[in-house]
Amino acid sequence: MRTFLLALSALAPVLALPAELNSLDSRAVAERATPQITALGCYYDNPRLLATTWTDFYTNSTPAVCATYCQSKGFKYAGVEYGFQCFCGNALSRSPAAATNCAVACTGDKTQTCGGSYYMNVFQIGAAAATSTAKPTTVLAVAATSTVKATTTSSAAASAWSNAAATLVTTTVSPQAAATTKALYAHHIVGNTYTYTQTDWANDIKAAKGAGIDGFALNMGNIGWEFTSVGYAYAAAQAAGNFKMFFSFDFTAFSCSSASDAQTVAGLVNQYKGSSAQAFYNGKVLVSTFAGDACTFGQGSVTAGWNYVRQLSGGFYLVPAIFSSPSTFGSATWLDGEFNWNSGWPMGAAPLDTSSDVTYMNALGSKGYAAAVSPAFFTYYGPNSYNKNWIYRSDDWLLATRMEQLIGMRNKLAFAELISWNDFGESHYVGPIAPAQDQPGSTGWTNNMPHTGWLGLIAYYAPAFKTGAYPAITTDQLFLWTRPHSKNAVPTNPTNAKPSNWQYTDDKLYAVVLLTAPAAVKITSGGNYVTYNYLPKGVNKISLASGVGTITGIIVRNGVTVKSYNSAGQFSYTATPSDYNFNYFVASA
Repeated sequence: MRTFLLALSALAPVLALPAELNSLDSRAVAERATPQITALGCYYDNPRLLATTWTDFYTNSTPAVCATYCQSKGFKYAGVEYGFQCFCGNALSRSPAAATNCAVACTGDKTQTCGGSYYMNVFQIGAAAATSTAKPTTVLAVAATSTVKATTTSSAAASAWSNAAATLVTTTVSPQAAATTKALYAHHIVGNTYTYTQTDWANDIKAAKGAGIDGFALNMGNIGWEFTSVGYAYAAAQAAGNFKMFFSFDFTAFSCSSASDAQTVAGLVNQYKGSSAQAFYNGKVLVSTFAGDACTFGQGSVTAGWNYVRQLSGGFYLVPAIFSSPSTFGSATWLDGEFNWNSGWPMGAAPLDTSSDVTYMNALGSKGYAAAVSPAFFTYYGPNSYNKNWIYRSDDWLLATRMEQLIGMRNKLAFAELISWNDFGESHYVGPIAPAQDQPGSTGWTNNMPHTGWLGLIAYYAPAFKTGAYPAITTDQLFLWTRPHSKNAVPTNPTNAKPSNWQYTDDKLYAVVLLTAPAAVKITSGGNYVTYNYLPKGVNKISLASGVGTITGIIVRNGVTVKSYNSAGQFSYTATPSDYNFNYFVASA
């Protein structure tokens, strides 16, 4: 399979293949005496059957070549797999499987078979060898080595070479069986749409629909032009069809202390509740908020205030995002549910778990629970601006990890909301980067930091959340994201102080690889690399310690490059930034 080597060397030096992928001199093998071998059958190879040592013969693999290699290393068994892989060992731990599972032609002789996907043809070398039931050792992480092979596996074994710390995860969460279809919305900041026309809204809607997003939660402030933009949004959604809108009144920017404020809120609900683009829940108009638990609307109490708005509007299903103690939710009769805004990120240094979800659901009882999902969080405003300067930990493949958490508890949720489509100030946007007029002074950390690559990943997970079944992977895809500098970097000209919680993050390149069939994959960050010569079909999550320079990724199958990416000319990880930036650069192929 020389084309695999050529495909990688074509992207040299950053995609130069480790020596281990071609470590055995073919002529040296040919010059050795071919040992006597006895075919033992086709064996299932998960977990790894012969794990003591291995190599690859990309152009000249045959059972005899593999056996010669294994004999030279002092082993009793040789196994050939997937056309080019050669494994050696001294013990067998299971019985043969059906011979039809081993049907891949050998790269050195197309008339012979060299295993299959997860199956290997095993041969005994010379005299009979004793068998053993000892299990091979596998690990989940590849430590920084000097191009020393390590086995990385969870649901499947894979040979790996790395010169920096790397991790592979190949498991996904099984979805709960569908009781009902769920909706996935995205939080859209109307305040960041000053230049929008109906066409701009239509473009956002088209991109969101393509990612499996069902509608926008319209974060609405009380500025005159926002009312006009909302009209464009509803009109565009109605024209697009099968895309819903609902208000998320932002009471940090929207007054709610007087009866006239109630009339404004109710007036907006009344104006659009008859639209075919209006979102409903449990047969009622869906309404959300950011804050709102102090709104009295001139009625003397929060409960009386919200009841007054309901009276004016004919009623709705209210799922606010408030930040009161969950212990108050059960007795708060003014709300029908709660949107757990901060469930999208971990609040400390540990990876995100579902403890916050459980707390909220227990507190709400029979009321509706809406969960957040978000890819990242970084905001960098100084004391003379919004005075927001911190990060939340956004590592551990946060977007994929959180989607899998929601998939695992989908039947308990009213809906899920992606934070966000276009909140540039907090760096969790998944839509296209807007011009400066549509950003709240955030261009310093969003320029040249695209996030639309995440939409393809959302498109994979969204059906599993909505319907309870993962979609078939019909095309190979590669998603990469990384920050532009180390958390320990010292900028030459910082705008503000170092963001709070900076120590909570890791200096890593994250990758998610969706494979239609087993393939070889290599990821690089500067001079750091990790190579897997065999990753299984499905979802493969990889992390790699960041290095100074560009980021790359390549997927190779049967000697052919099927997908590749190189950030040259677009992005380079640096050791000497001019300013702090804990935002992510996101790419896809």
